[in-house]
Amino acid sequence: MASLEHDCRSEAEAHALAEFPRESCGLVVDGKYWRCRNVAEDPCADFVLDPRDYLAAALFGTIEAVIHSHPEDTPPSPADLSACQQSKLRWHIYQPGAKQWLTIDP
Repeated sequence: MASLEHDCRSEAEAHALAEFPRESCGLVVDGKYWRCRNVAEDPCADFVLDPRDYLAAALFGTIEAVIHSHPEDTPPSPADLSACQQSKLRWHIYQPGAKQWLTIDP
């Protein structure tokens, strides 16, 4: 995955493992991984990025991408695809069991 720097990828993977079995979420801000809180009603099945974390990231630098994990190694959901289009940002999804990255573009 050439578009996601190794350090950023490693930090996001560690975050996903720490949050397992919940979905982790974060942002790429100026090339660095920015951990965010998942405030979804059911964080084991979905993610909602805490708006306060998003605001802090936006004030810190340029948000370049959204990252979240799929603990059950599922492909991008229809909700992921739709939200990616709406955000106009690249989305990266980490599948911890498969140790695989997926990327979707707006």
